[in-house]
Amino acid sequence: MAGAGDRTTTKKFLAGLWAAILVLTLSAPARAAEKPLSSDDVVLMLLAGASTDKMLAIIEQRGVDFRMNPDLAQKFHNAGADDLVIDALQKAVVKLPETPQAASSPAPAPAPAAAPVPASARPEPDTTGPPAKASAPAAKPKANRVPLADPSPAEIDRIVQEFAAKEKVFKQARDNYTYHQMNKLTEYDEEGNPRGAFQQEWDILFEDSGKRIERVTYAPPDTLRRLIVTKEDLENFRSIQPFVLTTDELPEYDVKYLGHVRVDEITAYVFDIRPKELKKGRLYFQGRVWVDDRDLQIVKSEGKTVPQGLKSKGQENLFPRFTTYREQIDGKFWFPTYTIADDTLYFERAGPVKIKQIIRYTDYKQFKSRVRILSTEAIDAPQAPSGSGTTPDSKPTAKK
Repeated sequence: MAGAGDRTTTKKFLAGLWAAILVLTLSAPARAAEKPLSSDDVVLMLLAGASTDKMLAIIEQRGVDFRMNPDLAQKFHNAGADDLVIDALQKAVVKLPETPQAASSPAPAPAPAAAPVPASARPEPDTTGPPAKASAPAAKPKANRVPLADPSPAEIDRIVQEFAAKEKVFKQARDNYTYHQMNKLTEYDEEGNPRGAFQQEWDILFEDSGKRIERVTYAPPDTLRRLIVTKEDLENFRSIQPFVLTTDELPEYDVKYLGHVRVDEITAYVFDIRPKELKKGRLYFQGRVWVDDRDLQIVKSEGKTVPQGLKSKGQENLFPRFTTYREQIDGKFWFPTYTIADDTLYFERAGPVKIKQIIRYTDYKQFKSRVRILSTEAIDAPQAPSGSGTTPDSKPTAKK
């Protein structure tokens, strides 16, 4: 999204407020430099707006009293940590407390951003939420659960190659399905009230010739006030947020094993994914994926689109952090069914803008044609309309 204007008064007010909170928060660590950081300390500093450089310096100076795991990484990401801070925490010196009661590693609650969006925030009544098998870890895991075994380095390499191969099959299979995609982006004011919205709905179909097409079925007027939906955002909706990592894309990414965890009804391997190189004109995924340890298919992805901050014609393009859930379709493939982003975008000129984005992928149906699929093409290509007309959360009255 690009910032649509400069709100100098708001920016100065928020900057002063963040500075005051930051001074109060960082004064305590300065007085107790010998004490290692707890996970709560880290979250508090992130919420107070500590810069990456400041966080790196404090982590190096004090160390931490916990061991990093995927749940903590998710918690810190949702509090505002970037990948440099996460890496520093993973490499930090661990200084565990000596008392028996505190010696065990803390069991963090799952981050709220990965939980299903409340019904009040959905565009219309809908009983279809994130799939249960790909939801965030339960808030209160059983205390006596035996830790899941980590695979050997050789097994990790095999797992990566195998799930990437299955992703390629998955991508080919999904390209042979029709489905409906609802995209909604809501902008909020400084008090947290909806201020404007962008919504488009698409049918992904096939022509009689076998050509795959994208048809806009619903597009009310754009009422966003401080954001502009760009062509990069539309590409993000199509390709990055329903992230697929096949054997074709695998050489472009560094893949790092993070752990073996339980995710509600399933157990999964967690991998950190980041592009090796950012090539001009391309968008990439950077974040984490959860791979079902039985089917070896991605069931959940969480991260952001990079590069951030690209400027075109004076517009700064930023993308929110998001979580995409997959659900098993036709008993075979884990297809994306739900994406949520709940984030604040910090523009140089327009200042911070709070947003929430929801994408739903529904009505998957396998294309039953004897015609060979030759190409894919978008028709009625979605644009980024300007102007106003509907209220931010008005319920659509007529579709298609």
